[in-house]
Amino acid sequence: MDEAHNTFKYNYRFLYQSIAVYATTLASYILVRGLLIEKEFAQIFRDPVVYLLCAIIIFSSMAVIYNAAMRRRIEIAKDKIYLRGALREVTIDIASVRNIRIGIEHQRGFIPNTRIIKIHLKDRRRPAWIRTYNFERSEELYQAIKKWGGDLLLVRPHRKRRRSA
Repeated sequence: MDEAHNTFKYNYRFLYQSIAVYATTLASYILVRGLLIEKEFAQIFRDPVVYLLCAIIIFSSMAVIYNAAMRRRIEIAKDKIYLRGALREVTIDIASVRNIRIGIEHQRGFIPNTRIIKIHLKDRRRPAWIRTYNFERSEELYQAIKKWGGDLLLVRPHRKRRRSA
């Protein structure tokens, strides 16, 4: 594989979608409130719901700008993984890896079951976590890390949930 295929950039899709949803909600609220309820637009801009939606849109826009400025990416070389950002870079050499665990993080909401890759290092107490859904081409990233890890890979078995009576 060439260098471009081994670089996985941070994914901003969720942030863009949240801005679009809240902006659409704000526009719909202003139109419904102004045309159907108040019959004029002058009173609408004193409504706290409008301020709340505007604050959420501004906060989400700032999150997009922050994450774009951080330029997070993962680069996989033959014997190293580079976790790069604008402020710092972490290099993980395969010789310093104790094991790699792949599990599923159970969450509620938009992303119900997500893959988590924990890279346990010999000289560090806490593992490095990689949530593959946060990056573009997440399935390729998952497969590339599995291939990179080789014999160090430990796949967590799926546990059956008990049904409550």
